[in-house]
Amino acid sequence: MTKPQQLSTLTEAVIALLNKSDLPATLTIEQCAPKLAMSMTSFRRKLSQEETTYKLIHGKFLNELCVQALLTHKVKIDHLALKLGYSERATFERAFRKKFGISPSQFRELSLLGSDKSSQQNLTVIAQHLPPMPESCQQLLQEKEQDSLDIQRVVGIVEQDPIFVGRVMGLASKAIYGKTPSNIHEAISRNLGINTVVNLAVVYGLKDTLQADVNQVILNQYTQAFLKAPKFFQLIRKSVGKRFKLAPALLEQVLIFALLGIFLLSHKQADKHELMFYSLQGMADLDSLNRHISKTMGTSIYSASSLMLSLWHIDANVIKQLTHLNKVSQQGNKSNDQDELLLFMLSCLYLSAKGYERHEEHDVLAEKATLLQLDNFAEIEALLFTAE
Repeated sequence: MTKPQQLSTLTEAVIALLNKSDLPATLTIEQCAPKLAMSMTSFRRKLSQEETTYKLIHGKFLNELCVQALLTHKVKIDHLALKLGYSERATFERAFRKKFGISPSQFRELSLLGSDKSSQQNLTVIAQHLPPMPESCQQLLQEKEQDSLDIQRVVGIVEQDPIFVGRVMGLASKAIYGKTPSNIHEAISRNLGINTVVNLAVVYGLKDTLQADVNQVILNQYTQAFLKAPKFFQLIRKSVGKRFKLAPALLEQVLIFALLGIFLLSHKQADKHELMFYSLQGMADLDSLNRHISKTMGTSIYSASSLMLSLWHIDANVIKQLTHLNKVSQQGNKSNDQDELLLFMLSCLYLSAKGYERHEEHDVLAEKATLLQLDNFAEIEALLFTAE
């Protein structure tokens, strides 16, 4: 006789209950706790120890259920609407279209188009044939790899690219980086730092090479989010202290580069770029989006990022960390506090780019920040979600 599978966390047990329910949208915390033979107090405390809440689990489950059900023709849309708590199909379809920009039926057809294998091969070919990065970016990456960069050399390389000089000066002049620099040397040495300038050269370089190939809204919004990443990382470090184990320079690179794969997945030559466009529009949870991409395209945002970074000979440790984050994200169980913090930061950057309009998205991030014991969420919110 086969023994029943043991659920290692309370979160998994809650998800199992939701999966068994015919109407998971109606399953309340008051119903869930007794089913697991726990008092409400113990239930909440145990979930808090797992850095989550019933509200977070329930909301994420319903969002993923909605998208996963549209990956096949097995689930009728009428039945899905009821499971998600809608009184009728028409109400669900209106809500879905408002969120995603297309109907559930159209989303289903885009999800089922093509195969995972062909999508993966297609992305590899696109990545290998991307236009070359600007000369200044290539020089910075090459000399960083050779460990021959100092402030004078960086300034010398940057000064050869007037457009990049203007971008560095503009970014360094923002109030969040302190006193306005009087020249490019001050902007790099005092305001931004060598590592940040090299990282931003990659972001700007990729944006420039993809102008004709990626939807301009996606390109501009995500570039702006990536440019905020260095200061965002400073705010997180100020709050969490020594909870990060990896070197700060490596963590900043991971934060800036982790979501670059969105550009590759959105490339107009990608087999499923239309699906990617509507998925970005409708899915507010980054982990859910990543799992959806994995099921429909056979890859992930982090894997797509790693593919591009490997072709540019970016530090192998960055790719190693992205591979680890991808594994953690796909499995849905976080292995340590650092993983939780990194995935929270990436979720914040994703929502900063996507648009932060609904109260529920604010509540989810605020609740997660509290669970992670971040005491400066108001500062984070002002940096990432205030229009410039």
